[in-house]
Amino acid sequence: MKAGQLESLLVDGHNLIGQLQDLSLDDPYDEAKLTLAIRSYCMRARTKATVIFDNGLPGGVSRQLSSSDVTVIFAPPGTSADALLMRRARELGNQFVMVTSDRRILRLAFAYGIETMSSEEFAILIGFRPVEIDPETPAPAGKKPSAAVVYEKDPNPIVTPQEIAYWLPIFKRRLYEARVRRRQLGDKA
Repeated sequence: MKAGQLESLLVDGHNLIGQLQDLSLDDPYDEAKLTLAIRSYCMRARTKATVIFDNGLPGGVSRQLSSSDVTVIFAPPGTSADALLMRRARELGNQFVMVTSDRRILRLAFAYGIETMSSEEFAILIGFRPVEIDPETPAPAGKKPSAAVVYEKDPNPIVTPQEIAYWLPIFKRRLYEARVRRRQLGDKA
């Protein structure tokens, strides 16, 4: 990346939707709603994104959902979005940030030296609320823990512009430091 240029994003679309309180994989318009939010973010951040979803008929680039900032790709039948994500990752090298919470993809991205961002972290950037795992709810035998909304505080707090101005630089600095550490660890491997 050139100095001052924002990194492109490669987004695991259905993984991201599965991490949101505000969208459901059962919604027939979930991909369109997510794409609109990502478009808005990309315009504000002056960056580009490629979003890859599973199960497209016939598959390929969606002209209806894509824009100049966001390319939407549906995996064709018989191909998983995960396979397309990793193929694209190998083609692009480390020229982008991979957005996913899929552990298998995260491990592969780390092996390739690709910077990652969790779906939950990206959800906040695009204006959605991430789902939290409820540690109190036991998972049935052989199943993953269930996701539930867990509120320990007011779910709709009033946040003043002064609070945002105070905390935003702190969060940005911590995110930058975490990314530098991740890169350093990748260089040592």
